[in-house]
Order: sequence, then structure tokens, then C-alpha cells
Amino acid sequence: MVIEIINKILMLLFFMATLTTIRHIYYFIQAFFTSTEEQPNKYILSRTSLILLGVSVAYILSTIFTGITL
Repeated sequence: MVIEIINKILMLLFFMATLTTIRHIYYFIQAFFTSTEEQPNKYILSRTSLILLGVSVAYILSTIFTGITL
């Protein structure tokens, strides 16, 4: 019973990490293609957002190699 609840929580965390990573990829691509040579538009991350992105990517890579279930 407890293992099933933990597995569902881990699945939810994986989904949230995937959404966070996709969001940052979208913003990066948007900043890359809308910038011009005269006025480059940089993609700037705050410290909190950068930490959250790092944890999300680490969790995604961890689940790819080890799996989600306990």
C-alpha cells in the first residue's frame, strides 16, 4: 500500500520535472530565434529557476537509467 503511494508520488514528480524541462527548452528556443544581430535577446535564468532546472534534469536522467519504481 505505502509502496504504491510512493510510486504514484514519484510518477507525479517525474511528470512535473518533464514539464519544467520542456518549459525551459521552449523559452530557450524562443529567445534563440527571436534575437537579432543588432539586439540579441539573452535567455536569463534566476538562481532559483536554475536550481530547479538542474534538479529536474537530474531526476529525469536518474529515472531513465534506474526507473521509477522502488
